[in-house]
Amino acid sequence: MSDKKQTLQKVIALNISLVIAEIIAGIYSGSMALIADAFHNLGDVLALFISLIAIVYGAKKASESMTFGYVKAEIMAAFINSLFLIITMIFILVESINRFLNPSEINAPIVIFASLIALCINAYSTILLKQNNIEHHHDHGENEHHDHHHEHEDMNMKSAYLHMLGDAVISLSVAVGGVIIYFFGVVAIDSVLSVIFSIYIIKETFPLLKKSFYSLMDSNIDDLKQIENLIINSNSSILSLHDLHLYRPNSKECYGSVHLVLNGNLTLVEIEVILENIRLVLAQNGITHFIIQPESNKYNSISTSCCNHL
Repeated sequence: MSDKKQTLQKVIALNISLVIAEIIAGIYSGSMALIADAFHNLGDVLALFISLIAIVYGAKKASESMTFGYVKAEIMAAFINSLFLIITMIFILVESINRFLNPSEINAPIVIFASLIALCINAYSTILLKQNNIEHHHDHGENEHHDHHHEHEDMNMKSAYLHMLGDAVISLSVAVGGVIIYFFGVVAIDSVLSVIFSIYIIKETFPLLKKSFYSLMDSNIDDLKQIENLIINSNSSILSLHDLHLYRPNSKECYGSVHLVLNGNLTLVEIEVILENIRLVLAQNGITHFIIQPESNKYNSISTSCCNHL
């Protein structure tokens, strides 16, 4: 967690310096393209601050008012950042088309120099964030065949990474466009490259926006039938189950609940053993927090579908 926090702090500091440098270069050269990119980078700095806040709050413990803690902070930040990035790219797309139709004079040497500096900073920021995007977890059971290896993609860090990737490719397009303008005088190339990269970034970001939105809505991405079979097959005293729910509050956690119909002749100690075994089996399959309500044969006829009892 501290590594991610330090990485974001470093990237934020670098990009604040970049925004100041681009504004100065844009004013000095009279390039609106550089000033526009500076304000785009400023928006991304704000997005990085959101990601940093999400990490800080995500590390806080649960309290009486926030009984689950801030486990959804990562998803919330990913949703806000990806939505903001798509809106920004749409704006750049529109501006690029407008610039293509109404070309303006560009001071190519200053644009090339400033965009190359921006490219270096953004590329370095992208690499730093990419390295902190995947977390590796090893879960070991009592036997070798229970060993699992899980990779969790942090959606908050991915949204920050996509912001920096977007800045890097835009800086690259500005640099390439500046070179072509300087040697060939083709001003329209700047707009063409901006359109291509904007469409690419929107395409890459939309799946993250969709995934984070559905996660905020507590949607389930797991195979309910598989989880149902794991529970049913864990003990012969389980007659049936119903109201099975699963959701992922962030990229590392999976929560769930179920009503379990058991043989009525079981003692409380036997029931506890059954429930503990179920939680162990589910934990080995990535379900980290699971609530089980044991019930008697009275509820055996209720459908297992969670959709019928909302």
